[in-house]
This record gives sequence, C-alpha cells and structure tokens, in this order.
Amino acid sequence: MARKKLVEFNMNNILEAAEELFEQKGFDRTSMDEISEKAEYSKSTVYVYFKSKEDLRNHLICKYMEILRDEARRAAESKGDFPKRFFDFCNRIKVQYDAHPLFFTETQQKISVKALNDPKNATLKKIYELGEETNEAVADFIRSGIDEGYIRKDIDVYTAVFSMWSSIAAAIEFSRAKADYLKMRFGISSENYRKRALSLLLEGVKA
Repeated sequence: MARKKLVEFNMNNILEAAEELFEQKGFDRTSMDEISEKAEYSKSTVYVYFKSKEDLRNHLICKYMEILRDEARRAAESKGDFPKRFFDFCNRIKVQYDAHPLFFTETQQKISVKALNDPKNATLKKIYELGEETNEAVADFIRSGIDEGYIRKDIDVYTAVFSMWSSIAAAIEFSRAKADYLKMRFGISSENYRKRALSLLLEGVKA
C-alpha cells in the first residue's frame, strides 16, 4: 500500500509539472529535460513512470476525461429542473476549463482506432473508455430532461450528446477568447454571452 501511494505521489508531481509547462510553452516546445527539472526528479526517474512526452499528455487527458465524466454524472443525478441543472453543469465545466486551460483542446484530440487495439497503448484505451462513460452520463442527463418534459421526445439522444458537448466547449472557449471584443462591441460580459449562447442551445431541444 505504501509503495502504491509513493508511485501515485511521484506520478502526480510529474504530471503537475508537465501540465504547467505544456500550458506555458505548448506541448511541442516542452522537453522531457524541462519536465524533469520542473518536477525535481532525474530524467531517468521520469521515464520510470512515463515512457514518453506523449505518454505524459495521454495521462493528463485521462485526468481531464475523468473530471468530465464525473461532472456529467453529477448533472444526470442532480435534482431540480433541467435548465437549472444544465447551467450548473456548464458552470462546473467552466471552472475546470479555467483551472486547466488544456482541458478542451486535449479532450477533443483525435484517437487512432488502430492504436486502441495495441496492448502497449493501455492509456489510449482508457481515454476511449472514459469518453464512452462520459457520453452515457450526458445521455442519461438528456433523458432526464425528456422524462421531465423539458426536452422533446423525438430528439436523437446521442446526436444531442455530441451537440451539447461541442456547443458548451465552443461557448466557453469563444467567450474567453473574445471577452474584450464582446465588451467593446456589444457591451456584454463573457459570462452574459455564454448564458445567451447556451440558452439558444436549450431552445433548440425544448419540447
């Protein structure tokens, strides 16, 4: 047990250092030497836990996907009317995006189907499985809206799943990137814009 905790402690330290450097410099411009220096481990020690820089990134994606899945499950299981639960879900995702700027870009990376069947790529398989679990949680969330009578019954649930996720991601990223423009041109805050954009999404599925 103590050994397992030590491994987790070391891996988390290295992942935190890698995440910070990836956010500051970008993935391509960050070296394993810099990661080991930032984490205060020798490079050989870093390679004990992670076989490559790509492996580090994939582990970070797993972390983000676990967060996304858990938030989606909370939304599906929460109480209250659907619009309130929807905006609560969006706000929690926004909090994670602010805490982890790589959140959206990394969780939307293309995954090679061929690589999923490679036993050496267990982390990629986990990312895929977490994605499927997240899709099911969001599907349950949408079904709860149908049961409530807020979302129309004829909607294709899984199309709605991907539309919802991509729309939430786009609204959050756009409002962050265009905050100054939105304020100058339209006199609205990025938060106000997000709420309007996401309200349009709800209108599109409303019964």
